[in-house]
Amino acid sequence: MKYYEIKTLSTEDLRNRLKEESEGLENLRFQKSIGQLENFKGIENTRKLIARIQTILKERDLSDKKDN
Repeated sequence: MKYYEIKTLSTEDLRNRLKEESEGLENLRFQKSIGQLENFKGIENTRKLIARIQTILKERDLSDKKDN
């Protein structure tokens, strides 16, 4: 998911997506630890997506505080 695609989502959708991706990352790490993971790039991609979502949520939070 690209930055501009994430930015169009609502804050509630972003929070839900963040929770889903965090759970997915946990599953990928578990698969890696027991040797079932074949695509190690998935961990990196998921981490980057989580960082993008957190960045947008932080930007929105700061802009809300600035407006008040």
